[in-house]
Amino acid sequence: MQHTLHASDVATRRFAPVAPVAQAPRTPYHALGTDSAPRIPAWAERRSVYRGSGRTLYLVETKNLDAAGNDLQRLSADGWDVRVERSAGSARVALMAA
Repeated sequence: MQHTLHASDVATRRFAPVAPVAQAPRTPYHALGTDSAPRIPAWAERRSVYRGSGRTLYLVETKNLDAAGNDLQRLSADGWDVRVERSAGSARVALMAA
């Protein structure tokens, strides 16, 4: 069944307020931050963002993967897809919302 809502209906009816829906953090930096303030960790030396096919990839390069350990575990626990590619003396971390 389909209902049509007319402008006069909207003007005369009272609508209950809608509670905000809790949303996952928009970026991994928001997920690491507090409240709505993002946090850029010191280990995230070079950061890039790639968007396509309805998904966003956050690519982070670091020379200090050990310092990133706790943050990467937290992101993984929060539902982020965390992938690490190690190379001599540095690492590339790919982050995508799962």
